[in-house]
Amino acid sequence: MIAGTGRAVEYVAGRRWEVSATGFWQAHHGAAQCYSDLVAEWSGLHPGGLAWDLYSGAGVFASRLADQVGQTGAVLAVESARSAVADGTAALHDLPWLDLHAQRVERWVTERVGGAAPDTIVLDPPRAGAGKEVVAAITTTGPLRIIHIGCDPAAFARDLGLYQSAGYQLADLRAFDAFPGTHHVECIALLERPASQ
Repeated sequence: MIAGTGRAVEYVAGRRWEVSATGFWQAHHGAAQCYSDLVAEWSGLHPGGLAWDLYSGAGVFASRLADQVGQTGAVLAVESARSAVADGTAALHDLPWLDLHAQRVERWVTERVGGAAPDTIVLDPPRAGAGKEVVAAITTTGPLRIIHIGCDPAAFARDLGLYQSAGYQLADLRAFDAFPGTHHVECIALLERPASQ
């Protein structure tokens, strides 16, 4: 850092985040708002619902889910970067039904297999994708819907195949050219469990 506080201020859905300039935030200026609007649209959540936000960063998606489930619901958010969890905790202190955890997603989600099934799981894993272990744990918990976000088309396609092998169906898909001049495309998929399962 040459000058300044090392902190950046961002706004999404009227909420203010102050985050580390070296931490993760969406690369495109309008991306966090755009993606969180789509997550809110697709979540299917109602007051009293249960949602998970995996690889939650500072909790942008978690905050939108928390607004939907309200005080009678719960949102569990997990992120391995402790600084991002600290930034999220500061920004979301007025939402006590939103619990941000600093832990590796792989461990956290595996520990919850066999517990209460969330209505919706949102995940925005790193470029390498979620992978077999995380997708298997997620699908075993049996959420009604999964919203998966990914910027690497190959990893994203691999993860979608894993969901489909576990019985989830692709209900909607959006792609955003958020990384011009690169092979990366931000893709957001809505996967649903068939009614018969």
